[in-house]
Amino acid sequence: MRQRPEEDHPESLLGSGPDVATVVAPEPVQAPSEVEADELQRIMLDAIPLCCNLWDEHHANIDCNEAAVILFELKNKQEYLDRFFELSPRFQPSGRTSEEMAHEYITQAFEKGRAQFDWMHQKLNGDPVPSEITLIRVERKGHYIVAGYTRDLREIKASQEKKREADERTQIMLDATPLCCNFWDENLQNVDCNQEAVNLFQLKNKQEYLDHFFELSPKYQPNGRLSSEMAYENIHRAFNEGRAQFEWMHQKLNGEPIPAEITLVRVKRETGHVVAGYTRDLRELKQMHAATQEANERIQIMLDATPLCCNFWDENHQNIDCNQEAMNLFDLKNKQEYLDRFFDLSPKYQPVGRLSVDMASEYIDQAFRNGRVRFEWMHQKLSGEPIPAEITLVRVKRRDKYIVVGYTRDLRELKDTVSLLNKLEKLAFTDNLTGAFNRHYFMDHAAKAFMKDEGCRDDASIILFDIDHFKVINDTWGHSAGDAILRGVAQRVQGVLRGDDLLARYGGEEFIIYASKASLDASLRLAERIRKAVANARFTYGGNELRVTISLGVAARAKANASFESFINLADGALYRAKRNGRNRVEFEG
Repeated sequence: MRQRPEEDHPESLLGSGPDVATVVAPEPVQAPSEVEADELQRIMLDAIPLCCNLWDEHHANIDCNEAAVILFELKNKQEYLDRFFELSPRFQPSGRTSEEMAHEYITQAFEKGRAQFDWMHQKLNGDPVPSEITLIRVERKGHYIVAGYTRDLREIKASQEKKREADERTQIMLDATPLCCNFWDENLQNVDCNQEAVNLFQLKNKQEYLDHFFELSPKYQPNGRLSSEMAYENIHRAFNEGRAQFEWMHQKLNGEPIPAEITLVRVKRETGHVVAGYTRDLRELKQMHAATQEANERIQIMLDATPLCCNFWDENHQNIDCNQEAMNLFDLKNKQEYLDRFFDLSPKYQPVGRLSVDMASEYIDQAFRNGRVRFEWMHQKLSGEPIPAEITLVRVKRRDKYIVVGYTRDLRELKDTVSLLNKLEKLAFTDNLTGAFNRHYFMDHAAKAFMKDEGCRDDASIILFDIDHFKVINDTWGHSAGDAILRGVAQRVQGVLRGDDLLARYGGEEFIIYASKASLDASLRLAERIRKAVANARFTYGGNELRVTISLGVAARAKANASFESFINLADGALYRAKRNGRNRVEFEG
């Protein structure tokens, strides 16, 4: 179980101890009686959207709120209090017993005023409930108690798992590439970095990174300019303009090059401004570019340049601030224009048919309630140009209140890339003359279907056919006429096939069909319909009407042995027999 670092949390509704920040309220007109105060405290406790329970100095669980009952799907508060230790597994993921660790954390909260940690809860039926626990010591009627707040992490964990699976399927490198980060003060001193900076350059610790930073770049950048000169120039630009982004050549201390993308962002803190520098390792991306240069030029991968715009919402759903990238995304003049015309940056209705204003308000409410929400959204520029986007809303504390921060990721280039990839995939598996699948695609997919149909041997067939006297057409009318015939035959055959049937050009004037879930009788009827469709067709070329016939061989799955090749050979034998017996006919093996 890992201890989380302390961070801002809502003050207890039951009071405050010496280590807990106290909000000074306006002096009341009349102090409530003790009974009224207790009732008010009870109302406030039950109104807290987080599960809350109270511990006395003897580590006895003395009270809880209604949210605790709801979280664990219990009958009432007494059941929660009586069966509290059944709401955790016997052992936590660390291997230690839950009861031992619980008492240890409660003791810590009584001694230090606060404890925060991850915890594995469970429902009474054993369903796991991963949680974040915050224990706060508060004073009540001259004694200390500990208030425990439980934040349900299931949705976050599920979201993280869903994202991991998506990354695995699509193999998009950017989502898995770590970013190292360092910070520059106004005197251009490198004052801090994160652990990823140490990992990227294979250093011992953060201090080594800070001490040797300028050794982590070659003396000159690829453009011939001094690295130190360019670094200070870009940091100055970030301080002046708020942002700078550029490619950079880093290196390890042993001289191994690390091509990178650097993003410098000016951020404000209490004592002034700092510039945060984010370094994205491009080595793997560069290797991929070198290996697949032609493909990358076609699909114009945009991941290394995708910006995120950011805006802020208060509790009244007022858009109170934004960053520079918001203006860049929507081509606006300044922040005020973004804030004043925010709802002009979405169409009146979202693609689902609902009003954008209503949906935005619902999502912001959801973020305030649950802490986080992510969804797709249709934005637009003031000109009406659509901008499909992914929005992530996150609730954060600001001073003594909460705000919601909205991050917008532009999906336009990603949508276009997916469309282009789909087209490229189709080209890779399609015969460019006839539009049917090519032989490679057929042999791969039909063989898989063959193995899948192992348990139903009578319900699959192969139909192999070719165009009769095709050489005569080429010799008489030319190869362009032959190509026209091939295209026309493929189109007419495709019009006869069922949705599950797979047609491919097998070679020259020969075509092959895999008919799954089709008995021999059904396949023979299908083959006869194909034969008639071609025989009755009138093809034109150069103003001349051309007519052709085809010969077809049909093989039943039941007659094939364990190999897919034997299945095709049976159909080939039947086709040869159709040719030998006069052409323009159907023969079968089955």
